[in-house]
Amino acid sequence: MIAQGSGSIISISSITAQVGVPRGLPYVASKGGLDAMTRSLAVEWAPGGVRVNAVSPGYFETDMTQGMRGNEGLSGGLLKTIPMGRFGKPDEIGGIIVFLASDEASYVTGQCFAIDGGFGAGRTLG
Repeated sequence: MIAQGSGSIISISSITAQVGVPRGLPYVASKGGLDAMTRSLAVEWAPGGVRVNAVSPGYFETDMTQGMRGNEGLSGGLLKTIPMGRFGKPDEIGGIIVFLASDEASYVTGQCFAIDGGFGAGRTLG
């Protein structure tokens, strides 16, 4: 990409890298590292025309969350922390990925975009 003077790298991170969750240290730490790598590579590779960004999904209807979603108590409690009141659907992630890969995002680099129904914005200190 640097040799050709252009390119777009899009990583899939997680909202948990930005807000943290209990009992998820290995996952959260790996996604936090991915966010830091995204920002560092964006700074390093921008002069070569390569953009580096990440998409950070919240809680989506996937195999990974199936057990949690199947537990009524756990699912209900989690949904109360998501302002939109629901889990995301996998097809709701594609639009931002297409945008970031396109020339429309030619001035976007080093960003981690939360796609989380407001979960991160709704977190409070306390």
